[in-house]
Order: sequence, then structure tokens, then C-alpha cells
Amino acid sequence: MGLIRDIFGIGKDSGSLLRDLADIRKKTRGDRNRLLSEIEFNAALVLDHYLQKGADEKKVIEKLKIESLAKLIDEGFDFDKIRKGRVDGLMVKDAPVLRHYAGLDLEGLLKKIRFHIEQLKLLPELYDIRTKDKVNVRLRLENLGRRYILLIRFLKT
Repeated sequence: MGLIRDIFGIGKDSGSLLRDLADIRKKTRGDRNRLLSEIEFNAALVLDHYLQKGADEKKVIEKLKIESLAKLIDEGFDFDKIRKGRVDGLMVKDAPVLRHYAGLDLEGLLKKIRFHIEQLKLLPELYDIRTKDKVNVRLRLENLGRRYILLIRFLKT
């Protein structure tokens, strides 16, 4: 898939990214494990099922999960327990659309992802997503994929 190679480099595909995420998740328990499992589910849904295999946009949007993420954000979870630090500008240099993510910590990055998913979930209710007249759902899902690639890259470093 070109999107992943463009952002992450040669030799990476959705499978290797998801394996990286699964390896990180296996070392966790409790809230961290639930959150990382939800991230892994969504990343697989977007990167593999949608972008790689062409699953239906509406069904993909319906299946996206944010329950664990929303709960942890709302309860004031300390995301530094998962990953300290901030997104380095070098991580986004190859993806200009993500340049404003440089400097965000994990909580800030996850809040942006939560907002993006919440907005995506509104689209089938508000628009006929089969037409690109008003909203380009493919581009929005690609951008969510880019965010997940950045998140995995950030978690891995």
C-alpha cells in the first residue's frame, strides 16, 4: 500500500505495522491493554480492511470504536503511562498533512484521533457518502490511516 510506504518507508505494510502494535499491546494490562486493543482494532479496520482490501466505507465507519479512548480521556487517564514524550517533527516530515501533530504528546494525539473518528461517524447520517459532491470520505479515512500510522510510529519509538 503506497500510503504506508510513503509515510513509514520501504518494507512496511499494514501487516507489519499491526504486528508492531500487537507487540506493544502484549506487554500491557488493564486500561492500557483495552486502549491499545481498540487502537489495534481501528488501525486494522482502516489500514487493512479499508485501504488494502477495499471494504465498504459506510461499514468501516460504523465499526470504528472509541469507547475505551473516550472513557480514559474523560476520566483523566495518565497517558504518560503508555508513552512519554512528544511527536518529533522528523516523524511527520514525510507527511505534510500531519505537520501540525509535531509537538503533541500521546494524549493530544489521541484526542485528535477521537475527534476525527467522531466526525467520521456523523458523515453517513448527514450526507450521501457514496457521492463526493459534499464530502470525500475516502480522503478522510486515508487521513485517519495516516494518524494511526503516526501513532504506531510514535508508540514504537
